[in-house]
Amino acid sequence: MSTLNTYFETIKNRGFRLTKNRISIIEILENKHLTFKEIQKELSKRGLNNVASIYNNLDFLVSEGIVAEIPVGNKKYYDLALDNPGHTKDSHIHIVLKDTNTITEINDEDIFKYIIDHPSLSKYDLKYIKIVIGAKTKD
Repeated sequence: MSTLNTYFETIKNRGFRLTKNRISIIEILENKHLTFKEIQKELSKRGLNNVASIYNNLDFLVSEGIVAEIPVGNKKYYDLALDNPGHTKDSHIHIVLKDTNTITEINDEDIFKYIIDHPSLSKYDLKYIKIVIGAKTKD
């Protein structure tokens, strides 16, 4: 089963409708990190222009853990969360490359383990780890 089909099946298996908007948002976000405006622009190319519907569907997909919301400065980016090689739906590390204006991901269990096992966090039951790192590509 393709990655996109996994997303579609997850929505259906949870008893929700697989609408044209939800399908389109998932397709648009495949291998991309996009802002609401960028998603809206891509959806309008498909004839889907209802802003309220886009907001509602994004909120639904985020609340179901299907899409991750990534705050970077005063913007929010959206990214697929299930079966994503860069992260799990709950824990992920995003690197914002300032010189290329792109977002990349790393998924390193050693980093997550280091954070979880760190003595200063021992009194907490960590539920997720979300890190956004600002960086430039080394010359």
